Amino acid sequence: MVTAFKRLFSSEQQSVTGAAILIGASSLLSRILGVFRERLLVGAFGVGNTLDAYYASFQVPNFLYNLLILGTLSVAFIPVFAEWYERDKREAWKIASGIFSMTTVVMGVCSGLIIVFAGPFTRLVAPGFTGEKLALAISLTRLMAFSPFFFALSSVFGSLLNARKHFFAGAVAPLVYNLSIIIGIVVGGKTGDIHFVSWAVLIGALGHAAVQGISAVLFGFRVRRGFSLSHPGVRNVWRLFFPRIWGIDISQISLLIGSIIGSMLVSGSVALFNLASNVEALPVSVLGTSFAIAVFPVFSQTLARGDRGGFLELFSRTSRQILFFLLPVGAITIVLRAHIIRLIIGTDKLSWDETRLAAAALAFFATSLWAQGLTPLFSRAFYALKNTVVPVVISTIAVLIYVASAYGVLAYLNVHPTISPTLIGFLRLRGIEDIRMLALPFAFSIASFVQLFLLAIALHHLYGRLDGRRIFFSILKTGCGAIVALFVARAGLFLAVQFISDRTVLGVFVQAVVAFVLSIASFFLIMRLLRSEEATLFLASWKRKALKISKPLGIGDATDMG
Repeated sequence: MVTAFKRLFSSEQQSVTGAAILIGASSLLSRILGVFRERLLVGAFGVGNTLDAYYASFQVPNFLYNLLILGTLSVAFIPVFAEWYERDKREAWKIASGIFSMTTVVMGVCSGLIIVFAGPFTRLVAPGFTGEKLALAISLTRLMAFSPFFFALSSVFGSLLNARKHFFAGAVAPLVYNLSIIIGIVVGGKTGDIHFVSWAVLIGALGHAAVQGISAVLFGFRVRRGFSLSHPGVRNVWRLFFPRIWGIDISQISLLIGSIIGSMLVSGSVALFNLASNVEALPVSVLGTSFAIAVFPVFSQTLARGDRGGFLELFSRTSRQILFFLLPVGAITIVLRAHIIRLIIGTDKLSWDETRLAAAALAFFATSLWAQGLTPLFSRAFYALKNTVVPVVISTIAVLIYVASAYGVLAYLNVHPTISPTLIGFLRLRGIEDIRMLALPFAFSIASFVQLFLLAIALHHLYGRLDGRRIFFSILKTGCGAIVALFVARAGLFLAVQFISDRTVLGVFVQAVVAFVLSIASFFLIMRLLRSEEATLFLASWKRKALKISKPLGIGDATDMG
C-alpha cells in the first residue's frame, strides 16, 4: 500500500495532452464542487449583505496571493528549477529549499499585516460598505488572513512538482480545499454564522498545502538549513520574479475591481458578480488553464535544449486545442446561460431578477472564454523564453482598459439607465431597473480580447513565425462548428421547452442536457466533415488515456518510482 501510495503521488506524466486531461479532469471535479459550494452558499445565506461581505473579505488576501505568488512565483521558479535539475540535482534542491524559506518568511509577515490592518484594507476594497456590513467584512478578512500563507507554501511545492511533470498532488489539493469549505457551509448554514465558512477556508488552505507538501517530500524535497541569496539560481528566480509582480492578469484582479465597484451599487452586486465569475471560470480552468499548466514545464525543457522548432509545434498545437474546446463551449453557454445559473445557484433565496442579472453577466463572460483560455498559454510562452517584462506591460494595459471600460459604462448607465431594446430583449432584462453590475463582465471581456491581441503581436515580434496559418484555419473550422452548435443549442432548447416544463430543477436540467447533447453532436459532426486535426488528436488522446488508466491503479503492478 505504501509503495502504491508513493507511486500515485510521484508518478510522472509523459505527454502534454495526458497531463492536461489529468489536470482538466481534477479541475472539472474541483470546479463542480466549487459550483455546488456556491449553490450551498446562496441557499444558506441568500444574495445580500452577508454574501457581499463574505466575498469582499477574500479580496485583500487574494490580492496578496495573486500579486506575490499566483502566476508569479511559479513562472519564475519552474524554468530555473527545470534547468538546474537537468544540470545538477543537488543544487536544484538547494534552490527549492531557499525559495521555500524565503516564501515562508515573506508571506508570514504579509499575513500578519493583513490581521493588523484589516480595517483600512477592507475599506479600500469595499468603499461602499458601512455599519454592520463593514464590520462583518473586516472580521471575515482577519479570519482569511493566513490563507495566502498556506497557498504560497503549496505553490512552492506545486511548482517543483510541475517542473518534473508530477501533477497528481496538484490535482487532489483543490478537492481537499473545496470539501473543507462545503463542510463549513453546512455547519454555518445551520447556525446562521458565516464565520464557520471562513474558518473552513483557512483549514482547506492548510489541507491544500499539506497534500502537495507530502508529495514533494516523497519526490525528494527537504528543507535545508540556511540558504544563500547569492546562489545564481536563486538570483535568477528573483530576477524573473520581481518584474512579474506588477503584471497581475485581469482574471486575477477582476474580483477585486468587482468588489470595489460593486460595493457602491445595489446590495447583492458583489455577490452576483462573484457568483457569475466563478461559474464562467469553470470552462476556462478546465479547458484552458489546465493545458497552459501542463505545457509550461515542457516549454521550459524544450527551450533549455535549444529546440525552438519543438517549442513552436507545441505552442501551435496547444493553442489550437484550447480553441477547439472553448469556442463551442462559449457559444453554447450564451444560449444556456439562464439554465446554467438556475442549476448552479438557483435556490429559493435567489430571485428571478437576480437570476436574470447573473445569466446576463455569464453571457458577457462567455463571449471571451476563448481569449481567457489562450491568455495563460501565451503568457507562459513568454515566461519559458525568460521574458517577464512584455507580459507585465501588456497585463498592466489590460487592467487599465478593464477599469476604464467599467467606469465608462457605469458613467453611461448613470446618464442613460436604459440601453438598446434589442440587447435588453436578447438578455431578457426587461423590467430590471438597475443593470449597472453588468458593466463589470462587459469591461472584463473587452480587456480580455485586448490582452490576447497584444500578447499575440508581441510574441510574433519576439519569436517570429508562430504557425499562424494552421492556427488561422483551425479558428475558421472551429468557429464554423461553434456557430452551428449555437444555433442547434437554441433549436434544441426550443424543442425541449415544448415537451418539458422548466418549473422544476429536473426539468431545467433535462432541457439543458437535450440542448447541450444536440449542439455538441452537431459540433463534432461539422468538425469531422471539415477534417479537424484537433478533433482527431483529442479523440485519439482520450482513447490512449482510457487504455492506460487501469495500470497505475493496480496495486499488484505498483513499483516504487521514487
